[in-house]
Amino acid sequence: MPPSAQNQAAPPPRISIVTIVRNGEQFVGQAIESVLKQRYANIEYVVIDGGSTDRTVDIIKSHASGISKWVSERDRGIADAFNKGVAFATGDYLLFLNADDALAGPDVIEGIAKAIVANGMPDLLYGDCNIVDRLSGEVLHRADIEVSRKALLRGQMIRHSGLFTHRSYFEKYGLFDPDFRIGMDYEWLLRGALAVRAVHVPLLVTNMRAGGVSTVNRARVVDEIVAALKKNGHISSRWAELKVRGYYRLRELAKSVLEGAGLYRAYWQFRNKRRNQARG
Repeated sequence: MPPSAQNQAAPPPRISIVTIVRNGEQFVGQAIESVLKQRYANIEYVVIDGGSTDRTVDIIKSHASGISKWVSERDRGIADAFNKGVAFATGDYLLFLNADDALAGPDVIEGIAKAIVANGMPDLLYGDCNIVDRLSGEVLHRADIEVSRKALLRGQMIRHSGLFTHRSYFEKYGLFDPDFRIGMDYEWLLRGALAVRAVHVPLLVTNMRAGGVSTVNRARVVDEIVAALKKNGHISSRWAELKVRGYYRLRELAKSVLEGAGLYRAYWQFRNKRRNQARG
């Protein structure tokens, strides 16, 4: 039975959390501890290490009693590591928690599980993420995106650190494409997110550190957004590609202007305030 056909009497879902890491000794312990502190009992935690050469494996071993499954071996990149996590996971829903991020509190998964049941076991359910300073942990802004068809087709996506995916989505739409080095989660979403039931709930899921791979290599990100749109038949002309690239160029220019004027954080504070007011 597809998840959208389930009713609110469904039992609490088993949730698999997958963390992939390579040489992440600085923050991986915080990510692991944020999962182990969850009060929700029906959690499976999978850690995929890509053959780290720093202290990462020692940190994983020190928490091994609370980790359901872990492995340390070389892989072919992020997509390959994600796919290993999916292969190990047995839960009804999967969440990919970055090694340099952390769940926002000990009741996060319990709240999400209740939301999943209350919304009839949707194919995708996603919450919000705090973007925090990489070193200090100070909250920079809250990312509370409600993705529309228009937004998805111009590259906006649901952050995987706040997205809970029913395992039937993987069965229907497949695993992550290793040809995508950064945008594999966006390409994977493009395959089915417009055809399934995706529910946004205004719950804070994750504190995400700024400065990850997708923010330090923006040119590569845009290239992979374009490649994903082409692969899935959403770009069929040079003009359509230029519109997507132009949109991101304008965004980068606007960000540079705001940062240069010292107004970037104020912009996000104003934006979040307006959204909260709109929600009542």
